[in-house]
Amino acid sequence: MHETKIPFGERDGILFRAHEVENGLRCGCICPGCQQPLNAANNGEKVIPHFRHAKSNDCFDGFREGVRRAAVALIAQRKQLMLPARIETVRVATEDGGLLEEKVELQPVVIHADSVERFVDLGGLRGHAVLHQSDRQLIVRIKLSTRMEHERYRQLEALEHSSLEIDLHHLTLEQINDPAKFEHAVLHNLANRIWIRSIRGERLAENALQKLQSVADKINAQWQLERAAREAAEQARQIELANEKAKLQSALEAHRAKQLQMAAEQSARTLDNTVQGRAELIAGTMLKALQAWSGRAVECTACHLLSPPDSRFCLYCDAPTSKVTPVLLAPDIASTLKQRMHCSAKPSMSAKAVPQLVVYPEGVPFTANEASPT
Repeated sequence: MHETKIPFGERDGILFRAHEVENGLRCGCICPGCQQPLNAANNGEKVIPHFRHAKSNDCFDGFREGVRRAAVALIAQRKQLMLPARIETVRVATEDGGLLEEKVELQPVVIHADSVERFVDLGGLRGHAVLHQSDRQLIVRIKLSTRMEHERYRQLEALEHSSLEIDLHHLTLEQINDPAKFEHAVLHNLANRIWIRSIRGERLAENALQKLQSVADKINAQWQLERAAREAAEQARQIELANEKAKLQSALEAHRAKQLQMAAEQSARTLDNTVQGRAELIAGTMLKALQAWSGRAVECTACHLLSPPDSRFCLYCDAPTSKVTPVLLAPDIASTLKQRMHCSAKPSMSAKAVPQLVVYPEGVPFTANEASPT
């Protein structure tokens, strides 16, 4: 867009295109921007008709003022305007981490105004056209530059009226000189207009937000009930765990007292705490399990000695890491027991984890001096 080529000249308050008046100074037109005389260039075969200043000056407002005034005059004459679509998604977060969404959409529509005011002072801001329809107003700004107008947008958004912008800065002289194309660009082209503020759109969004909030309130209320139930269940579970822990501690203390009593009743002896000695003890408790408990027992995870199947704790050690797990021995394990102990890591782990037993396994039939585990 060459702003030195002016598409409209003014004569007697009326705007003319260059091809609508005589050529040269005979056009009798002045610049819509600086009010200085214009030359009409409308006889060329290769140049699109336009005006230029009769004398060179620094005016760059002729193009913008001419197009803007012509656009406003067209709106005032037709008293109609195509309004663009407006799409907004309103969202409400729920307390359970969910997100409710609803799309609010205004379809494009042609409005017909009762009256149109031109170039209205809005208090430090100019509305290029103000369309009146019943008790509603629509402020229109005609944009003719690439510059962003954030401050003007902010001022318009603060007003209690809808407002939109029609961007005509991309129009060529050829499009402006064509009345049909220019009218389409000003009145009907959905691609060149945007809402600055839409009161109706805001109300629809507010209504949608209220509906979503109502749904969210119900979801939140149900979630609060469920959370209270979960918290109550968790509290009951923690109380149950605490009770079980207390019972377990009480049982462990009773077991420790029994262990000490059993240890005191045993005759003093020197235990073989070598790996071989521990292997013999482990094998001995396994044989005892086969003979006395039908192969059922519990194995200590620390010393690997077997205790009676109904034991909650290891009968022989008091290692902090001691836990018991149920085991079932095969009836024929006795025939391979000695070989199993030779290749098992359990004896060395037992001696390392529990160097000293509290209670010595009584009645274990297996010793290092025996030639056979049977």
